Amino acid sequence: MNTQNPAPLDGVRVLDLSRVLAGPFCAMILADLGAEVIKVESPWGDDSRQFGPFVDDTSAYFRLFNRNKRGITLDFKNEDDLTTLRGLVERADVVIENFRPGVMEKLGIGPSALREINPRLIVTSISGFGQTGSMSQEPAYDLVAQAMSGLMHVTGWPDGNPTRVGISLGDEVPGLYAAIATLAALRQRELTGEGQHVDLAMYDSLISIMESVGMRALHTDTPPTRLGNDHGLSAPFSTYATQDGEVVIAITTNRLFDRLAESLGKPDLASDPRFDDPLKRSANRAELREEIETALADKTVEETLALFAEYGVPTARVYPLDEALESDLAKERGVVAEETDGFRTLASPIALHNMPRPTPAPELGQDNDAISEWLAEEPRTS
Repeated sequence: MNTQNPAPLDGVRVLDLSRVLAGPFCAMILADLGAEVIKVESPWGDDSRQFGPFVDDTSAYFRLFNRNKRGITLDFKNEDDLTTLRGLVERADVVIENFRPGVMEKLGIGPSALREINPRLIVTSISGFGQTGSMSQEPAYDLVAQAMSGLMHVTGWPDGNPTRVGISLGDEVPGLYAAIATLAALRQRELTGEGQHVDLAMYDSLISIMESVGMRALHTDTPPTRLGNDHGLSAPFSTYATQDGEVVIAITTNRLFDRLAESLGKPDLASDPRFDDPLKRSANRAELREEIETALADKTVEETLALFAEYGVPTARVYPLDEALESDLAKERGVVAEETDGFRTLASPIALHNMPRPTPAPELGQDNDAISEWLAEEPRTS
């Protein structure tokens, strides 16, 4: 432990038994914060080592989610390796796993068994549908979670099919929740001296972020449907055509709508009985779109952005991802980081004192020789 300039999670040891995305993402967040994370892989490695794109014959995908970690290999069907794992558990603070519920129990290393070894241990389990219940044994992937949560049903265009969100939210949202829950469990352990088993489900996690569409589904007689880029409760809140492309306009209040009307040279829109409050603007979104796009028809994207900036109208152009990662703002905010070997990666948005510079993901089994050193430490069971 670094006692002079400690990282936020200095002194916390995490065993990352997880694979592919949700679990490794959770462990990556803890590693970014300075925890010592030991990624435990099978002798043939995490499946995501095979995912592209590849940089110098190494998966960039694997490197993203496993930076700042050390790496060992253990075969859980080998009794000697299970003995090694139990020894590491005695000396760990957290175990992260995303096996299908019941698999670890069959191997004799389920959450209860691990916590018998080390009562202060926090075991964070991430699964598709939770550790108990009618669907606990069902396999789940991001696409399955997006479909079953209703997220796909409210994503896409009104005349189109339900659409998957363009990133793996079904994995990343539970990964974020798991990191938050793990940190909270560590804090609670300071108060009680006891660890606990954290049960995080992909399905539950996606349901929990359904925000306004979830509230409308629960409390109105009109279930939310797909609206393209529009928002169900606010207008104008979408993409709008200009002479040479689209811009976004995000209006949520009458005050902002007044500014928009002035900027378009149509101040009377603010008092138009079709548009003079948020509910009316939402109900008459098609007519409002026509008014806006007519006013912008002779303006370029850049002219529109400059005009809206002058009046304080929330707006932006729609950036392709490669441009977003290389924009002046991206450089100013440091959203792309360099690991210690020069590999470019997506930076953590968290900036706390003494967070370590990202280091490369481990080669398969690169720290196997360090196991005996760890096992020589005093167990963390007091």
